[in-house]
Amino acid sequence: MQEMFLLQQKVDATIRSLGGYFRPLSGLARLIEEVGEVGEALEVGDESSLKSELVDVLMISTCLANQYVTDLAQQHQQLETTKDQAQGSFYRLVHEAGQVARVMNGYEGDKPPKKTEDVTPIGTSLARLQLELFRLARPLQLDLLQEIDRTNEKNLNRDRTRFALTRDPVTEATIEHFRSATGNAERLWGAPVHETGMTFETHIQSALPSLRRFLRCARIEGIEGFVIEMPIERSDSLLHVKEQADTAGRIIKEQTPLSFKESPYRIDVYAPQLGPVSPYHAEDDHRMFLLLHVDE
Repeated sequence: MQEMFLLQQKVDATIRSLGGYFRPLSGLARLIEEVGEVGEALEVGDESSLKSELVDVLMISTCLANQYVTDLAQQHQQLETTKDQAQGSFYRLVHEAGQVARVMNGYEGDKPPKKTEDVTPIGTSLARLQLELFRLARPLQLDLLQEIDRTNEKNLNRDRTRFALTRDPVTEATIEHFRSATGNAERLWGAPVHETGMTFETHIQSALPSLRRFLRCARIEGIEGFVIEMPIERSDSLLHVKEQADTAGRIIKEQTPLSFKESPYRIDVYAPQLGPVSPYHAEDDHRMFLLLHVDE
């Protein structure tokens, strides 16, 4: 579904222009709030309100999908959403919202799943939730994908200074620096950019909160890597690159206990000192990069 790809782009552009995504659990609270408002509109038979609330649920569910780098087009293709003619169910909508909350509590909160428990990816539940939105919208003759444009415009005008926004690993400029230097096109989260004057250790420490989240959810959600940038000059020696990478790796491994599904990982090093023929070459005069992958 090309429409879902465009939807994610539009929502991402809106959120970035507002300053960034919400904290994940704040986004989850907004999703549950909006689903509750759908229920209220259904209960009182307010069709106008129902249409508005369905669009709002589509908006916030797409925000959450973006934060976990979910490919909604692929998810909806698997669900055969374009062929679907089933009747909508508010109960199924609530169920899928609950599934999202259950998994997010493990990623972001205090209740990790049992080691023997199969975990449904958040992206899968969000797509199923959106399928129910489309089903509920159909008898209202409501085109949710067209209405989202009006919602984006409304949000830009109304919410620019309304919420406390925080940085998110999906929007860190480190990702763009890495892509520009390497051509990498994987689904990535990123650490904060290195700031001038920041000590090496402090910079690595700033990456650890997002990195710990990455280790809990990457394998399940299909996030392919976590990128950290570090200062280096093209004229520095390859030995210096190795020393920097070894120090960062030591700090990371000492402070990232594997408490959620025990996800081991490997660290690849990209630097300008590794020649253009190397798959780990980074065409950047002032940065090297560490890319963490969760092992299968």
